[in-house]
Amino acid sequence: MPVIRKILPTELPLYRAHLLRLDRADRYARFAGTVSDESLERHCAAIDWGRTTLIGAFLNGELRAALELCGDRILWPDEAEFGVSVEKELQGRGIGSTLIRRALTVARNRSISRVHMLCLAENVRMRALARRFGGSIAMEYGEITARFDLPSPNQFSFALEALEDGSGAVNSILASFSSNQDRRAAA
Repeated sequence: MPVIRKILPTELPLYRAHLLRLDRADRYARFAGTVSDESLERHCAAIDWGRTTLIGAFLNGELRAALELCGDRILWPDEAEFGVSVEKELQGRGIGSTLIRRALTVARNRSISRVHMLCLAENVRMRALARRFGGSIAMEYGEITARFDLPSPNQFSFALEALEDGSGAVNSILASFSSNQDRRAAA
């Protein structure tokens, strides 16, 4: 079972490696177009950690799925957008759902009232996830825009994010301990 937690700025190389592992079809789905390795390198180098939260799914210490939640307090004072990428082996296991649910909680707790997600019209999985989480969907020029209107934060949403952050940290430590034990047993 993957460990789901926020990605730290010091773990940017893990995010870059994850994006570079995506095959052509998954890159196309994530970025709504053909993306080269160099473009992914530039994308990662340009991440502004002051306005971006990354949430990832780690399997055996390797980042295998990620959600990038990005806002701009000047251009969109109370809005943000997100993009999701899940490597082939983990697709269809509910990881995208978990990442989206957590991102909506994070956005809500930052007083973001509306989150947008763009995807290609043929991306059936992302359209289904948008509907599952109550997104209103519109199609324009072959792309789907899903809009999620979020309630104001409350004690429950703050407690939920804190609990998930804590469980992500504990699960990371336990996964690391377990993999070290497995290496010792194999040696």
